[in-house]
Amino acid sequence: MTQHNDTQHLTSNEQIPMVTVNNAPDATPATLWLIDDDAALRLVLADTFEDAGLSVISFTQAQAAWTRLNDVLQQHEAADQLPDVILTDIRMPMMDGLSFSDWVHQHFPKLPIVIMTAHSDLTSAISSYQTGAFEYLPKPFDLDDAVATIYKAINYQPNLVVSSHSIESNTNVSTDTKEQPASKPNVAKSARKSPKAAENKAQEKPKPQTNNNPSGIIGQSQAMQTVFRAIGRLAHSPITVLITGESGTGKELVASALHEHSPRAQQPFIALNMAAIPHDLIESELFGHEKGAFTGATTTRQGRFEQADGGTLFLDEIGDMPYSTQTRLLRVLANGEFFRVGGQQPVKVDVRIIAATHQNLEALVKQGKFREDLFYRLNVIRLPLPPLRTRPEDIPALATYFMQRAAKQMNSAEKQLHPTALQVMQSFEWRGNVRQLENVCLWLTVMATGDTVMVEDLPPELLENTLSPPHHNQSSIEATQNQQHNDGAYSPKQNNQNNQVSQTNENQSWQQALAIWAEQSLQTGETDILQTATPEFERVLLKAALNHSGGKKIAAANLLGWGRNTLTRKLQQLEITASDRQDN
Repeated sequence: MTQHNDTQHLTSNEQIPMVTVNNAPDATPATLWLIDDDAALRLVLADTFEDAGLSVISFTQAQAAWTRLNDVLQQHEAADQLPDVILTDIRMPMMDGLSFSDWVHQHFPKLPIVIMTAHSDLTSAISSYQTGAFEYLPKPFDLDDAVATIYKAINYQPNLVVSSHSIESNTNVSTDTKEQPASKPNVAKSARKSPKAAENKAQEKPKPQTNNNPSGIIGQSQAMQTVFRAIGRLAHSPITVLITGESGTGKELVASALHEHSPRAQQPFIALNMAAIPHDLIESELFGHEKGAFTGATTTRQGRFEQADGGTLFLDEIGDMPYSTQTRLLRVLANGEFFRVGGQQPVKVDVRIIAATHQNLEALVKQGKFREDLFYRLNVIRLPLPPLRTRPEDIPALATYFMQRAAKQMNSAEKQLHPTALQVMQSFEWRGNVRQLENVCLWLTVMATGDTVMVEDLPPELLENTLSPPHHNQSSIEATQNQQHNDGAYSPKQNNQNNQVSQTNENQSWQQALAIWAEQSLQTGETDILQTATPEFERVLLKAALNHSGGKKIAAANLLGWGRNTLTRKLQQLEITASDRQDN
């Protein structure tokens, strides 16, 4: 690893597979520029990428990398000094990664940049792609995934060769570019604190953030990061998008975000729910009508397509559209033309269509209720939204946001959720998804007494579904540990915390058992209980996965959703040795 302060890091003599651009034989190793102000994280990442066969040059800040690139631009350095890929953080002192990425994309458009950040919200994702980033890597990320992303970036373009002629012809920057403030990345106003252990840098969970995202889409889970990536990639495209997901998952919010971050943002965004309009009025609502087209049509009226001209038309619950109207919609999607009801002249519009449904359109096609050709016209890009029950880690941030909004709406003081109440909410199934959670937060703001919402203050439906779970969903920590012991695979460490948890009633879920343990620990004056519980939680899951996979590490890593390097590191951190597990 070469660091920009000229400190040379010597690697071992081990034979490491060399990674070249486009896997070209007899070529020099591909070069990665790594930019991060966190020294420990930078060291871990550099070692990882060097082990993966890359040549790594590290920078402590974006300004140093910008200086070297600008030297190439000004022909003070040879073009062969350019890297094959750049990996940069966003929030750093002096220069932020987004402005740096934007500058690089303007002057070196073929140089791929991967942006990583612990502030993994929708705004960061969209901003990353808008600056021309090849990929957006939200923390926490697995090191194996990071290596795979860098490999893809390297092989996405042939090795960039920039001649003096191409530099002069492909940029309008004059020789005093370095002194121009507009071409220089912005100064960052915040810096991150270094985590405690270097091995946990890439996997460290970001602290819960208050939502300053104007779109209102909140989520730190991997499922929502996938949605954020999709929005970032699709926002600047005019392509048709089909959003799928259960009711209440936020389909209209996603459609609105796609519009707000698109080139059509200054034009109208028209949302129309197909299920809320009588079938005999849908055509008039969509396409408008001429005067005298039917009884009561006393004037000519523009339809939603004309109102959305130049902008975006969001067709919610598209599966409820009448079959006859589907034929007319197909024509608009094909050539942008339609006739008003009773009209003789075609009307041409430029509208981006975003459709959404909670139904299975493939099944409707088989049943003859939805046109197959229209389905393929709409299903160009499908964006599925995850139900809330599959991402319980997002519930605390969502609940905080909705409690704040409810307090403003009701002009009252904001109420805080007790950790035990929050645990109950995270274990609830939320069949109404985010919309149901929002309604519950509004209910709590009005009905709960005191400034802190306790378990007994929760709505009855939450308590009923949580305290009496179906038998097949019961999984106490005691049952899990006893099963592992009976299998003869492991002998987990027993401590006071585990003994307290293992004495829970069999009718309790493991989330309730954990909540009871947390409450008891806090009452006895313990602190840092998360630091106590997390290793034990990971130890139980890790041993269970190893037992299930017969001791095969790669299979166990897949079961846990980890990479092989992460599993190996966790085994060392948790001091799980061969005597603790059964290897086949």
